[in-house]
Amino acid sequence: MRDSRRLPMATHVESLDNGLKVILRPIPDTRALSCWVTYRVGSRNEVPGMTGSTHWVEHMLFKGGGKLAKGEIDHLISRVGGKMNAFTDTDFTTYFETIPASDMDTALMIESERMRNAAFDPKEVESERTVVISEREGAENQPEFLTEEELWGLAFHVHPYHWTAIGYKQDLARLDRDPLYAHYLRYYAPNNAFLTLVGGFDPAVAMQHVREAFSPLKPEPEPPPMRLVEPEQHGERRSDLERPGATDLLFAGWHIPPFVHEDTPALLLLTTVLGGWRGLTSFAAGDWRPRSNRLYRALVDAKLATDVAVRQDLKIDPTLLIASVTLADRVPLDRIEAVLDREVERLQKTPPSKAELDRAKGQVRSWQRYEHDGVTFQGVLLSTLEALSSWDADEALLEKVERVRPEAVRGAARRYLVPEHRSVVRFHAQGASG
Repeated sequence: MRDSRRLPMATHVESLDNGLKVILRPIPDTRALSCWVTYRVGSRNEVPGMTGSTHWVEHMLFKGGGKLAKGEIDHLISRVGGKMNAFTDTDFTTYFETIPASDMDTALMIESERMRNAAFDPKEVESERTVVISEREGAENQPEFLTEEELWGLAFHVHPYHWTAIGYKQDLARLDRDPLYAHYLRYYAPNNAFLTLVGGFDPAVAMQHVREAFSPLKPEPEPPPMRLVEPEQHGERRSDLERPGATDLLFAGWHIPPFVHEDTPALLLLTTVLGGWRGLTSFAAGDWRPRSNRLYRALVDAKLATDVAVRQDLKIDPTLLIASVTLADRVPLDRIEAVLDREVERLQKTPPSKAELDRAKGQVRSWQRYEHDGVTFQGVLLSTLEALSSWDADEALLEKVERVRPEAVRGAARRYLVPEHRSVVRFHAQGASG
């Protein structure tokens, strides 16, 4: 064992000899437990011809292997009244179970088995090919998916953020079992993963159970680093899509730095002032939309749009700040774009007032408290932050947010929300008026 230490916030961190990092956050008097195992692999680790492979691997890890028969994971979790899921991001893949704390060993057994012993039965691989292609085709029926996929492909020409985690249909149709399995073996190793436990347990007892479940697993050679860097964009990029849909959409994305950059606190508040804040993860936000922000007032309250959102996509590498607008009936796209430009220009010329910035900071504080409500929310928050930088990054980030001054928000708008770093996608809904 190495790197064993007690840390603030009643959180304990240790690393096993095989490289698995373990993050334990005990919550006294809690009878539930949330177990998260996160792998440092996402669609950013894919190459052309294998897009969607990481998401496909995620599907295969519910198909059994080792001690787990097909369908047994669902049976084991349902039997104790728990819930489970998994998701593949651009930067990481994570699996979780939220169950009674007394059933900790069930979650640990499931995760230790699928870390190295997933079967990848050829028949199951072919069966799941149909599933992931169907998922892709279902997404293609959603105008929002098509518009966002076009935006990322437009904004990134070199970096793998060019494609989405679901991958391209032609790659899903051709990918064979062996390279898929090799992708799993390369990245699904204890030294490329970390485990997060939140809930009702004694840390010393939990750590002993973790050792018993995961210590026998052998590490793999370190995966190759992702060396591709997106060149700076030197001119606005635009695309128009014409597809069936109920209403027109406008998506705009500006290049911004990665999560760990010093400008992130100011950009976070810029996002909140323009479009509201919905937390560091989308897990807790659901479909909720903030309304006390400039674009909502300028577009939705003015009956020009039915929905508007602004988000700062938090990622390991340089990423995008995205504004998305669902247009009201018969409103021209040009008018929406003019309002967006006006609000951005207004923020570039004049810093937000102290009162407006204080409200934005209050939103961030409220979401930070909300994302610590319950074992599942804390599990996803700790796991996401650890994947991006460090599990305790939100405390330091919140302190920096509190120190941001109005001029810093204006400075971020002037530095990043510029036309030469922007990509714009306009979705023209066939069959819709306007």
